Amino acid sequence: ISTLPARYDHARISFGYGQTLRRLGRRARADVALTAARDGFAAMGATTYVDRCDRELKAGGVHLARSDSTLTPQEEAVTRLVARGLSNKEVAAELFLSSKTVQYHLTRVYAKLGVRSRTELAAHYGAED
Repeated sequence: ISTLPARYDHARISFGYGQTLRRLGRRARADVALTAARDGFAAMGATTYVDRCDRELKAGGVHLARSDSTLTPQEEAVTRLVARGLSNKEVAAELFLSSKTVQYHLTRVYAKLGVRSRTELAAHYGAED
């Protein structure tokens, strides 16, 4: 083990830790550990381990970002307003849409970006600016 690169060891340990946390029901902490492991494996080109991380994240309820993660202009507008803290009703009024249409766009945005909540969406959107 001492001959292995440290980043590989770190990714493997993060993966195992994430698995354990998920099985103990500590989803948020598990998501962090598994995402760190996934990022480490991806940086090394270890696609088999990336797939294992993806399966573990999905088992914990994480919706991974799809490859077609480009937002439409309407989705971008909804995301921008939600990230500012507006409610669906307020976004609908601002963009001249129904609340149902705003919810539809948010559902698609969540799937495309791999987020599960308005808070995660705001954090993700803020990180891109």
